[in-house]
Amino acid sequence: MNQRARFIRKIVYVCIIAALLLPLSWLSQPETSESKGGLLAQMRKDNQLSQANLGEIDPASETIKLATLGMRGVAANILWEKANYYKKVEDWASYSAALEQITKLQPNFVSVWIFQGWNLSYNISVEFDDYRDRYYWVIKGIDFLKEGTKYNTNEPRLMSDIGWTIAQKIGRADEHVQFRRLFREDDDFNGSRPLAQRDNWLVGREWLTAAEQVVDKGVALKGESPLLFHTHPAMCLINYCEALEEEGTFGEVAKNAWKKAADAWTELANRDLPTVYNFTIRLNEKEFFQQRSEQAQAELNRLTPPGSREKIAAEKLAALSEKEREAHDTPAEQLTAEQRTIRYEVDQKLAVGHLELADRVTGEDHAEALKAAEEASQADFIANAIESERGIVNFDYWLLRCQVEPNDDTLAARKLIYDGDKAFLSVQLPQAKANYAQGFDRWRQVLDTHPKLLEDPNLTDELVDSITHYQGVLHQLDETFPQPFLLQDVVDKDAIFHGPRLGPLSAKPTDAEKPVAEPAKPAVETPK
Repeated sequence: MNQRARFIRKIVYVCIIAALLLPLSWLSQPETSESKGGLLAQMRKDNQLSQANLGEIDPASETIKLATLGMRGVAANILWEKANYYKKVEDWASYSAALEQITKLQPNFVSVWIFQGWNLSYNISVEFDDYRDRYYWVIKGIDFLKEGTKYNTNEPRLMSDIGWTIAQKIGRADEHVQFRRLFREDDDFNGSRPLAQRDNWLVGREWLTAAEQVVDKGVALKGESPLLFHTHPAMCLINYCEALEEEGTFGEVAKNAWKKAADAWTELANRDLPTVYNFTIRLNEKEFFQQRSEQAQAELNRLTPPGSREKIAAEKLAALSEKEREAHDTPAEQLTAEQRTIRYEVDQKLAVGHLELADRVTGEDHAEALKAAEEASQADFIANAIESERGIVNFDYWLLRCQVEPNDDTLAARKLIYDGDKAFLSVQLPQAKANYAQGFDRWRQVLDTHPKLLEDPNLTDELVDSITHYQGVLHQLDETFPQPFLLQDVVDKDAIFHGPRLGPLSAKPTDAEKPVAEPAKPAVETPK
């Protein structure tokens, strides 16, 4: 190709580029007070994609974007590498500066805020020995997430992460006693919030509730199941109640807190929750659909010839293979691993379905039987779906706790055991003995009324710790442990959950075997 041809081709390319710039310029006209702008500006507005729709406009951020000359992605990758390096060498000042620059380049990339907020509060905070420094970096991570909400005002994931970190990191950390105290005293973070409301569980719930409100307005929820997302605010109130009692607050304050938790749990139970089955459920409607199924089954049984269910089951049993029959007839404790799998499949085969029963109905009742079978099957399906969702969040247990904990007997039992533990650690043995004896008596009344509480391994663990202390108190007072013991079922149940932790309760040890009461713990423990 000669030089003239190459020159002509370049001229053609320039002309094409110039021609393309004209429609591009027209399409990308910005919106002004006198004009709606080009097509791209109108599409950004319709789909809420402009920075003004997403959140605040930061002049520094917009300037940095322009300065990268279209290479914002490359610049962001370089800054990410620098941030990782600064973290590795523990240069926290440079690390914070790198994060600041990343967020200026990618203010609407929500994962940046979530990842680095978690990194600051959970990963970097533990690098420090002093719990005050750890608390500083936890709050720094929370503040980082709060900064992200300025540029992403309708992003529930950021609000949810703020609430989760305030609640769980401060309330569950090894240093949670110190963290909770520092949080209550943190005027910079809490501002004008009243001291009584400066509990990390309550403040965390405020953010989680705000995230719920955004979702309820129609913003899509990403990265978390709706069930767990909507459970968090109610669980914050339950955790708040437990924290109050752990710190020795009982009486009307604890009772009112548990009542609010019960109201929140009831509100969750009445909420419409989407499922993977493309229909919504309410957690409190399981019993309703179970009742509908029972009514439909009763109608189906009325229409079905007597003995039909047994006849179908016998036919299915006769159709089993020799291997399946062997697994079916073998006692459960003697099954091999392979036979257990076969046994499960056999049990599914032998189950008699509602539609199978309806097929045995002939004549004019057949259509009515099919209708009843379909109603029973549909009700069973929905009830099982609700039961599955309930199991994920341990719904029945927390509902029971919210119903039992505000009762006077439960609050009195917890306070007496708390006072007994406190007296034991202070080596006030007669007082500890009296408190324990009264507390165990109150717990006996509570457990007799609500036996399902025995299925809670946390409760049995706490009570067995106190029983161990009580045993130590009696040994040091040279008294015999009472037999039969009032809470023997608690000890037995705890042994199933955690293994045996107590020696023979009726034995009276020698002086060498007598446990010594632990010294009183300091109000603020020095972290390791």
